Amino acid sequence: MSGSMINHIAKRFGIKISRQKKIRGGICQVVTSNGKTFSLKRMQKQVGRLRWIDRVLLRIRRNGSLLAWRNPNTLEGRKPYVTSRKGEHYVLTPWISGRKPSPRSLSDMRACGIALARFHKAGRAGLKGKIAYSGIGSWYSTLRNREEYIKNKIVKARRNGFSLPISRFIKQHGSEILRYSNQAKSMLRGSGYHTYFRSPRKTGVLCHGDGGPSNFIINDKGTYLIDFETVHVDLRSYDLYRVIYNSCKDYEWNFSIASAILDGYRQVSKLHKNDFKLMRVWLRFPFTTYLVFAPFKRFPFTKSWLQWALESERKIGPFLKKLDDYSAKNCS
Repeated sequence: MSGSMINHIAKRFGIKISRQKKIRGGICQVVTSNGKTFSLKRMQKQVGRLRWIDRVLLRIRRNGSLLAWRNPNTLEGRKPYVTSRKGEHYVLTPWISGRKPSPRSLSDMRACGIALARFHKAGRAGLKGKIAYSGIGSWYSTLRNREEYIKNKIVKARRNGFSLPISRFIKQHGSEILRYSNQAKSMLRGSGYHTYFRSPRKTGVLCHGDGGPSNFIINDKGTYLIDFETVHVDLRSYDLYRVIYNSCKDYEWNFSIASAILDGYRQVSKLHKNDFKLMRVWLRFPFTTYLVFAPFKRFPFTKSWLQWALESERKIGPFLKKLDDYSAKNCS
């Protein structure tokens, strides 16, 4: 985003900018002439999806959840989005001052669990009419498509289609990676999942979709959720998995982090054994390896990153055993 583009978009929201700061691609912090601070974010969604996200988030906030979303009763919050000259859609949301929670702080992790449970509770009440933008029925196809992507990389490695160190590593460990994927699919078949996606109205909640330390902000008012580009309807197990994954993967899969998140969640909403069975599916799938294969900017496609990913996948087995023990002690 150029400075002139940001000023143009801000004017369309009815604000005049005195300062602006790029946070990362598509996100900018802007300060108005009267001292208010906002986040200006590009949302790569169709208009219908944007309007739906806006409607459900406004309903949830009325139920007391702390969300970084527009206030329609203010001048700058009257428009749910604006479209740039390039045809890109942008939202303007309050900039929440505070700090990101740290996985090293179990109290921070409990706070995230509490905030997520409140979001789900309010989100279920906020889903009205026909269930839209649901991922509840997509679990099988998502796992299958990701596994096919991994298989294609393994086939290419067998043909020495990558640099020699990468090809050798993948050929050596490809069967192990696929074993984890097959375990995840087997877990899904035995999880009772089919009974959930048949009745999304009864089982679905509004999910953030990419929860983790970077998408919560803690301040004196409480714990806020931010960044709602991935909001959709799903099972609450999926959101819990995302928060646990994003909080634990960089901290040696320390189960005390996950335990604190789950403890916080359970202060608001009761969890059942099937919730844990469904979480296990996503946790067991070799998603970290998939990210390196992709590759995402944060995970370069190199031998050292593949080694790091595989070491992470190997820690999942003991982690899931601790998750089973937690479920046995705390769920009916």
